[in-house]
Amino acid sequence: MNASLTRRRWFIASAAAAALSGGAVPAGESAALDWKTAIAGFAEGEQRSPMVFNMKDAMRCSGRWMTHAGAVGYGTFPETAVDAFIEQLQLPAAMNAVDFFITEDRDHPASRDAADEADRLLGLALAGDAAAARTYFDNLGLCSTRPEMVQDVNAVAIDAAATPHPHAETSPIELPSSDFDEPVNQRRLAFIELFVQRLRDGTPVADLLKPQISYVYMAKHDCAATTTGYVDLLPASDVDTGFPFEATYAWENPDCIVPPELDSIEAFNLTETMSHWNRINAAADDHNFELFFLSDNARNDYLLISIEPDGQGYAVSKIEYRLEKP
Repeated sequence: MNASLTRRRWFIASAAAAALSGGAVPAGESAALDWKTAIAGFAEGEQRSPMVFNMKDAMRCSGRWMTHAGAVGYGTFPETAVDAFIEQLQLPAAMNAVDFFITEDRDHPASRDAADEADRLLGLALAGDAAAARTYFDNLGLCSTRPEMVQDVNAVAIDAAATPHPHAETSPIELPSSDFDEPVNQRRLAFIELFVQRLRDGTPVADLLKPQISYVYMAKHDCAATTTGYVDLLPASDVDTGFPFEATYAWENPDCIVPPELDSIEAFNLTETMSHWNRINAAADDHNFELFFLSDNARNDYLLISIEPDGQGYAVSKIEYRLEKP
């Protein structure tokens, strides 16, 4: 998936169409309703959100958020509701949620059905139905886009909003057995040291990336099973802000316990991922100083960072995230 401007415009158009398709009651006609109580349903739904979604659930969430984003954008909600909105329900976050759940199958039946249901509930809510309003926001909470960070084996999952670790331990970059003193390699090493220091400081890295990079995800499971995902032409800014991607489960051993849904929507945010590392070990993975291995010995995940010439310097062209799952 590529969060391009063209696709973003499609989100806005789709969200508006979804919001207006079912004839929701205009804001001026809404009956008196305790919107704060209704909106509290979002938090309840969020507590039950799986955070990692199979494809059908992602399509349902896509339909719900398109309806909500369109309704907010076109002023369907009364001011009393808008004033009570938490950040996740306001327009920028709602559009980001549409972005999060979008896939190539834009006309999936589950998305259409969920959009229709959201529009029906919204119409009832605007007419004063408290139960419908509560259900509407509860459903949006089930589609919370706060990605869940994967921790070490047997550790407790932590929400992605964790604060970057300000004092991550520093480790010198390990060098191959030769070629390290060549001037070109010294410049490459200086670049990757800058990149690693940004990660240790928890500061943005988009300016150190190519305008568009490749992202690879691989999680290894028991039974020689893997979950893999790939994003081509990923905007550099998405690495700092986080992005969703489609992943697929595959296995070799016929005795594996296979999940009911093989496709899922995962999320990745480099800064938030690194905030859970206490020590960043960096090593040049080849003699050309074009591939670097970043790890924390206490964790079960690591990064492979590829760099290439960019103008007078260098830039990251590919990020691979590898994870050993229990």
